[in-house]
Amino acid sequence: MKKIIATLLSMLLIVACFAGCGSKDNKTTLKRAYILAEKGDTYSLGLSSNFQRAFEDMGGSVIMETFPKNTTNFSDYLQKAIDKDADVIFAPNSTAVAANLLKNADDLGIECPIMAGDTWEHSVILDAVKGTDLEVYCSTFFDESDTSTAAAGDFVKGFKDFLNNNNEYKTMNGGNDIVAAVSALGFDAYNVAMSAIRAAADKKGADLTSVDVANALWDMDYENGVTGKITFDSNGDAIKDSAYIKKANDGKFEFIKKQTIANNASKGTAPAYANAKGVKLDTKNKKIVVGVYEPTSGDNAAGGKQEVIGIRYANSLDNKIKIGSDEYTVELYVSDNGSVDEQAVTAASNIVNQNALISLGSYGSGVSIAAADTFANANIPAIGVSCTNASVTEGHDWYFRTCFLDPFQGSVMAQFAWDTIK
Repeated sequence: MKKIIATLLSMLLIVACFAGCGSKDNKTTLKRAYILAEKGDTYSLGLSSNFQRAFEDMGGSVIMETFPKNTTNFSDYLQKAIDKDADVIFAPNSTAVAANLLKNADDLGIECPIMAGDTWEHSVILDAVKGTDLEVYCSTFFDESDTSTAAAGDFVKGFKDFLNNNNEYKTMNGGNDIVAAVSALGFDAYNVAMSAIRAAADKKGADLTSVDVANALWDMDYENGVTGKITFDSNGDAIKDSAYIKKANDGKFEFIKKQTIANNASKGTAPAYANAKGVKLDTKNKKIVVGVYEPTSGDNAAGGKQEVIGIRYANSLDNKIKIGSDEYTVELYVSDNGSVDEQAVTAASNIVNQNALISLGSYGSGVSIAAADTFANANIPAIGVSCTNASVTEGHDWYFRTCFLDPFQGSVMAQFAWDTIK
């Protein structure tokens, strides 16, 4: 009888143990993500919050921490991820941060997947994982192996030739001819700008201004984008529904999957730009200036340079516009925002002072938001290339963008993380 009672008690203890599996401290059924974001960084904090929301909505548990700017040693943070039995680490930060973080992760023997957003699609990440056992993934806007459209195939071939025939640009690209998604977006942004200028010229001729260019962007249905069709919704955001998931391997990024989430946004209409006068066409010099507002120094310089290269490649193919009987030359003016919000107004003002009809950029949401009022006050439209934070365009009638947004990207990576966790 005593043996029977002992057996029953043991069974009850086992049942009680399994009954507590839903608690946050029990690893048998709960998936855990450790998120590490940089304090004060709009992109890092925004994407981290969207990932957290989506992961928790699926039933997962999240430990989120922030680190101060200029941190170079992440060992203590990563050790906490180990101690908390994290199934995945999500660290959407700059490539400068990533280089140190991944080295620390390798030193600690991190075994769980490490994930980030679009900023990590760069040779800096490939160099960091080389010779390690780290499992590193990122989401991005384009994959060079996806040549399903003629526009994409032609771009990949031409862009590689462009890099290999110019040592300066190849060095800016990280010393290789890898086609970064932000370069493809930069290429598209330039061509959308050219299409808008031509549309404005068809309506207004030599009387066109930057306001006419902005109105043309709202009317845009650009069919031949390398990264897909580009039509702007009511916020000025390109209506996108797909992201590419890639894994950083030894020397290259491996395409994992194309993740699609329905986007039911509809085409937007131009706001009433009131009494905006804008910048007039330079009929005297027969010149059109396109501003390039990008970080070519600072933490985000690596990505900023790749966007610049994509824009320069597009300009090399198409830099003349016929208006009436005259031919105008399109010139690029690159203004470095240094990757920091404090330099944003100065860098944007430099573009305004060049009488640009339109500006492209920036890589980095914080600097894009910080420059929005400067462009708006000058009545100059700006097209963000890969600035994914929703606040870039919200309430900013002069700002557009060609990429998807962080709420979408956060959901995509949370779903991928959930599916990847063993």
